[in-house]
Amino acid sequence: LMESQVPPPGQPMRSEATSGGGVPDARYETSTIRTAAPSNREGATYAAAPPPNKPKPKAKASSAVKARPEDAIKHKPAVHPPLKKSKAIRKNAKITVTKQKVEPGRLFLRVPLEEDRDMEVGDFRVSVKLSLVDPETVERVAKKLESANKNKKNQQQIDKMNIEAPKITLANIVVVHLPTLQVVWSSEPGVNFVGGAGMLVSQSSDTPCQEHFLWHANIQTIDVINHGKSDVIIRGHLSKGIYNGELHKKSPRYALILRKHPVHSQCLNLSLQIESEDNKGEANQSHFISSNTTANDVFMGFGHRLSTPNAKGMEVRVSNSSKKGKHGYASKEMQEGGAGNLVVPHFVTTNGASFFLTTSEPSVFDLRHDDWFSVRVQSSVLKGTWIAANSALEAMSIHASLQGRVKKMPMWTQRNGAMLGLSGGTFTVRRIHKALRERGCPISGVVISDWTGIKPKANRMWYNWVLERELYPNWKHLVDDLENSGINVGLYVNPCIDEIPPHLRSGRRYIFGEAEDNGYFIKDPNTKQVYNFGTESAHCGVVDMTNQDAVNWFKETIIQNEMLGRAGASFWMADTNFDAPIGAKYKCDPDGGRGLSVVNRFPQDFAKVNRDAIRDAGREGDSFFFASSGFSETAQLVATSLSDRVSNLHAKSDGGMMAALNGIINGGVSGFALGHCAVSMAVPEKLGKGISSRSRDMICRWLEMMAFTSLFRTHDGEGVVKTAYEDGFVLDQLTRWSKVYKALASYRQNLLSEASFQGWPVVRHPVLHYPTDKHFLEEGTSAFMLGTSMYVAPVMEPGVTTARVYLPPGSWGHMWTGLTRTVKTGDYFDVPAPIGEPPVFYSIHCPHMNNLVWVLQEEGVIVTKNREKKKSKMLSNPFQKKDKLRAF
Repeated sequence: LMESQVPPPGQPMRSEATSGGGVPDARYETSTIRTAAPSNREGATYAAAPPPNKPKPKAKASSAVKARPEDAIKHKPAVHPPLKKSKAIRKNAKITVTKQKVEPGRLFLRVPLEEDRDMEVGDFRVSVKLSLVDPETVERVAKKLESANKNKKNQQQIDKMNIEAPKITLANIVVVHLPTLQVVWSSEPGVNFVGGAGMLVSQSSDTPCQEHFLWHANIQTIDVINHGKSDVIIRGHLSKGIYNGELHKKSPRYALILRKHPVHSQCLNLSLQIESEDNKGEANQSHFISSNTTANDVFMGFGHRLSTPNAKGMEVRVSNSSKKGKHGYASKEMQEGGAGNLVVPHFVTTNGASFFLTTSEPSVFDLRHDDWFSVRVQSSVLKGTWIAANSALEAMSIHASLQGRVKKMPMWTQRNGAMLGLSGGTFTVRRIHKALRERGCPISGVVISDWTGIKPKANRMWYNWVLERELYPNWKHLVDDLENSGINVGLYVNPCIDEIPPHLRSGRRYIFGEAEDNGYFIKDPNTKQVYNFGTESAHCGVVDMTNQDAVNWFKETIIQNEMLGRAGASFWMADTNFDAPIGAKYKCDPDGGRGLSVVNRFPQDFAKVNRDAIRDAGREGDSFFFASSGFSETAQLVATSLSDRVSNLHAKSDGGMMAALNGIINGGVSGFALGHCAVSMAVPEKLGKGISSRSRDMICRWLEMMAFTSLFRTHDGEGVVKTAYEDGFVLDQLTRWSKVYKALASYRQNLLSEASFQGWPVVRHPVLHYPTDKHFLEEGTSAFMLGTSMYVAPVMEPGVTTARVYLPPGSWGHMWTGLTRTVKTGDYFDVPAPIGEPPVFYSIHCPHMNNLVWVLQEEGVIVTKNREKKKSKMLSNPFQKKDKLRAF
């Protein structure tokens, strides 16, 4: 903490006196580290490595954020309890999860610096700054220690403290983007800004992934600073503790590299590598800490799974895991999120700062603290990129240019109407199609998910990827009739393959046997057999996407031959409805143990297989697919969707609509600009009771909201007996909103172009266009924008006829009445919102809106009434005179 306290490398560190009363300071304990922002932490227990019997001294909680000079003088090294690795930890899945968190430690400067070290890297300035503590404070604390340690035994240690020197030097790092003067990374003086840990991740077939920390290394030294033409390299050690005046013998080394980005001047690459002294890479977790945040900052992003538009105050664990999966590694915030399996280690703040990781291992973004945050990766190597932009939209555009922009969907998906999810056989598909055709419902496509047949007792389709002609007789005639009506046929596929029982194999192609014989499945590292993702009675394997031979076989045999060829599909949903096991054996990892690097990339690799199949078949521009899982670079491969789950319309007041909307918004921030969510037509009631008024209302409200996204799609729930397709009122509303979606095609095409060229999402949180509006910063998601010219405030509760809506500044027109209002400052309005007419407003200055209103009038969606032509008299404060609020 001070130069006189920590000698240069090679010389032992001095041992200091105990703090008053001779009690050793426990801030350097492995399991108890003093924090800058105190939090409630529970202890941890280990089955294989129990804690020592001797109780550990507890550190006193403090609300101080910055390192204090008193701490530097009274420091006493703590005793380090031994924690040994054991093979039992890797195999035993019942170990209690540790509650230790990444928290600030201490920073020691061992390189001689007389003044601040400023180094330029491209358009960034990297500074190692020095802070001198007030000499009067040093003298006051020294006298306090002298009076508390008057016995002769401690006098010799007091003499070694060299307290006469009135300088205590605290170091910290600051990274600034010079053109905008934006601070992208900073740390507190005297507090470490990088750290590491040793940990294990365990899992079993019935236990989710768990972290087990063996030790933390949060005591950092700066030993060497090198400045080149395009980078800055800082080297040093990360210690578990200080013992007998020296760093721990097995303190790992680190190298922090800040390098100029080769493409974009507003980006700075960060690389942190940690290795032990014997180069065996003992540390397998790396992290950095930044104090460049305040309590009012808004963190958006992290993919489709976040349950709120602002992740501030959360610990976000980024790892692909299905919501009910047993192999994954996800936090509560992700489990209760937008029901999508797409996660991205990337955030954007409203002031334009952004950071994303380029490593694929699971990571944790700890944003729970007001004045600092940390990012850790389950690997000894952490790589990422800082982005310095003037606005969130600019940061998103830069991120998309580096990670890959989305591809446009075919024009027929935008101009032809809704995309329906149907199942149940040829007769059911024809019956529902006829009912909607008689109502004049525009339909662009039909997704038939159970085209491979229904698995007995499992209540789901067979994962055999061969057309089931018993359930779908006269399949070719069905496809031809739909295509003659301008309706494309879509299917469903995932990388799982079921083992068909022998008595059902007659007349079917045995896909499972082909894959097993050629070694295309993920293997169990213990049994060397196919990793079973099913149950004992139903074996199911997953094709290894790290095996190039398996990839080529899946692409040619299943997608090109069976789906595009024999089934005649034009598009499909490519799902990854399982969690890639961390402990499995992959082709890229024949010895096992490196599953952490596969778990996030697996759905992205599967998306690439589907994209390559379309390209190799010559169907680019005509065929497409969408997926509910992915990772950082999936956006350039596929249009993304939240998972097709059956919404529990009675579980929450909003039936899950808010979670879905937040998932779409956060996915758009993370580069997935074409995010959407299918409307679940499944009815929760049992057959015979019909559809309740609440279910009917909520399904209609879902239809209203999703008509203003990039793809208007429904699904009927796999294995569900009763659906809303049986209800005439719901079909009328589906027809109505399909017409609205179709009428928006020309306006939406401009938004798709923005998504392809600038990386901006189609559906946006209003804070992206109104970054200083306190309502959007504080109230969360009560509305969203379709581009810049349409403002939608969806109704998310049943039985609502009037909604209180906040309108931001602008000149707005009401979609259903044509009445207009210029709002100078944001204000609230009570707006009529019956089913079929949710609060939707458009900018009167947008040329597309006049055409939109005219088309909807021609279609009978907007009904003009004979009324006196008056100027709108919308009240500026509706809370005072609600009875006169009739402009809307």
